[in-house]
Amino acid sequence: MPFIKIERKFIMNTNKYETISQESFTMNELAALIDHSLLTPFTTRSDLDRFLSEIVDYNFQVACLNNVNTEYGANKLAGTGAIVATVVAFPFGALAPDAKAAEVENAIKKGAGTIDIVCNIGAIKSAEWDLVYRDMAECAEMSHKYDRTIKAILETCYLTREEIAETCKIAKKAGMDYVKTSTGFATAGFISLATIGEVKLMKSIVGMDMGVKASGPIGDYDTAVALIHAGAHRIGSRKGVELLKGCSDYK
Repeated sequence: MPFIKIERKFIMNTNKYETISQESFTMNELAALIDHSLLTPFTTRSDLDRFLSEIVDYNFQVACLNNVNTEYGANKLAGTGAIVATVVAFPFGALAPDAKAAEVENAIKKGAGTIDIVCNIGAIKSAEWDLVYRDMAECAEMSHKYDRTIKAILETCYLTREEIAETCKIAKKAGMDYVKTSTGFATAGFISLATIGEVKLMKSIVGMDMGVKASGPIGDYDTAVALIHAGAHRIGSRKGVELLKGCSDYK
């Protein structure tokens, strides 16, 4: 599909998520697809200010933050056209559905423009599919109440292909707008990095009705473009500026 350039305009409601086949990207084009992230638990105010300056300087659409920084980030970005994506139940997903939905509402009231929730990973591994559905559906309902898009983080590094596929089906049924690969914070020998195969699998399940977000320590332009070609519509990375260095117009 031809690439539609987006500058400082976040499309909240889109019905089609066709795979992007464009071969190369300018800085503005790639920045429009990146959720630039600062999610460490030891983030200082000076770290946050430096990060928010990058959002504006490099024309990123989305600043992905922990909820404690949502209000500050939203206020700092007011008038720039960029929005805050707040992560919920991050990074473990181990909250009851009602508590998770309440965190969604709190984040939105603090200024979040979009929401990324971590799914109940234990419920997925236990094949408690009714709980997996309720967990996502309550959060989706809350997010859409305020006209916000919402992404379900699967933490694919913990899951089998069958579990990924089933969770994507449930996310679609529950009203999620995106499925997302990972938090980037998986431990105990797991690597929380989006792979081409995982993104292709997720895209094959959700089709054009939902978006796919590839996330994790994605650190270079070629990897980001490969994930986009595999079906990702958002790239989540703490190394957003590094990704832009591969663009033809990077200075």
